[in-house]
Amino acid sequence: MVRTEPVRASAVPKAQESATFHIRRIAPGDETGIDVTTQLHMDLLGFGPMAQFGPGVIRETIYDTAINEKLLEVAIAEVDGRPAGFIAYTIDPHRFHASLIGSHRLKVIGSMAKALLSRPARLRHIPRALKVVLSRDDLGEDATPVGTEVVCFGVYPEYLTAEFIRKTKIRVGVKLLQHAASYFRQHGFDTTRMIVDADNTRALLFYQSLGGEMTPCTFGGVPSYIVLMNLGDLF
Repeated sequence: MVRTEPVRASAVPKAQESATFHIRRIAPGDETGIDVTTQLHMDLLGFGPMAQFGPGVIRETIYDTAINEKLLEVAIAEVDGRPAGFIAYTIDPHRFHASLIGSHRLKVIGSMAKALLSRPARLRHIPRALKVVLSRDDLGEDATPVGTEVVCFGVYPEYLTAEFIRKTKIRVGVKLLQHAASYFRQHGFDTTRMIVDADNTRALLFYQSLGGEMTPCTFGGVPSYIVLMNLGDLF
């Protein structure tokens, strides 16, 4: 997914003729890194069914658990020392999702309960969240015979502008995907997948420009696409 909404003007850096670029892997136990990842997720993917329950749920049920138990890899792109985007990816999507709704079920329930008690209006988001969990099962490994998945992916829009790319020659989204692709290839994989809402036109065009193949599906009750990518196309 790629965020298309504008951010606060005060947060938008002026494009420079050159910029320093760095990709930082978030290691288990890196609490500050997990905090930054959570904030990036809320800023860029706050429209998602789980994010609507608040940052506490995202942090506790996804990143804190998955990073510390090595179920999920996360990397943050930094431009001139500022977070510009992030990518979360796994070589075992079935184990990652099964763990969150299986062995960590009580943690998920507790975190959700706190979110609902603090803001009861969030109850209206439960049906969509449940649909997402069930849709994950409906996809089936036979439907998408890929052993890797980009779970979350987002870049702040100011780093996607033609002006920024022209002046810095940095395509943040491509570099993040290449980072994940290198990890997948090191583990013997040559393809990956991601699930994208059908109305996320910008993201779909981006993946298509990189050679992604799209298969329509319904995910979480929403028209979506399974995007399959050959890792070799990213280099």
